[in-house]
Amino acid sequence: MINGTHVIIYSRTAAADRAFFRDVLEYPHVDAGDGWLIFKAPPGEVAIHPTGRPQRSARGSA
Repeated sequence: MINGTHVIIYSRTAAADRAFFRDVLEYPHVDAGDGWLIFKAPPGEVAIHPTGRPQRSARGSA
């Protein structure tokens, strides 16, 4: 049985996206250090990580 999850969202604008989750959506969170926020999503959590990969269109083509 699965009791919870840990979701990672990769983003080219991770800092802005974390601020959106924190300030606009007002998700409860903890600071894991150096501004790395972990958001509570019971029974689980969500983290947003930066990516250096090229941005893709909504249809999946480069």
